[in-house]
Amino acid sequence: MTGTVFSADTVKVFRYDGSLQCGMGQAVPLDEMAKELAAVNIKILSSEKRVVSGFIIALCGAPTGMANVYEIAKDDLPRIPADQRGVKRFQPWVYGGPSIEVAKYDGSLQCEMGRPVSLDEMEKELRAANIAVQAKAKKADGIQHPQMCGASTGTMNVYRINTSDWEKARVLGFVLYIEGISIARDRRTSNVATRP
Repeated sequence: MTGTVFSADTVKVFRYDGSLQCGMGQAVPLDEMAKELAAVNIKILSSEKRVVSGFIIALCGAPTGMANVYEIAKDDLPRIPADQRGVKRFQPWVYGGPSIEVAKYDGSLQCEMGRPVSLDEMEKELRAANIAVQAKAKKADGIQHPQMCGASTGTMNVYRINTSDWEKARVLGFVLYIEGISIARDRRTSNVATRP
């Protein structure tokens, strides 16, 4: 079985294909976008066009929601190319699995301003909407926030729920949480607040 990649050892990543509503943007073909992954020696095991689940605003010039999705080896995730700010150019495809992570800011502010909402307290919102919570944790949003009193700490309450409950959670103000979506390469050298 040497050289065989099993599905547990693979992951799907995606990027919007660039198509915009009202014909205002050109879709980048799968093979063209794949060159970015191949350039850093990431082998593509499969590729497909998919529609990103969730709310897409109907507006000329807004994305169509079409994405280029690539299956790669899980070990290749750290090599995904990033832009100048360190934001990964491809994100994990979380829309096809049995569960997803959703999040909402906990309300904590720098200099101990604001009152953070506990995981248990916010979970009550989900349970009231008949959404089963499988796991929960406090996590950083991965966004660089200005370092000043009263600014957000970037701490979010994150809950793992069934994918089928996504729409109910979205109505409650939760957003999809994708680990490391916009984490900069080296926050220590920038003038931003750090998070635990």
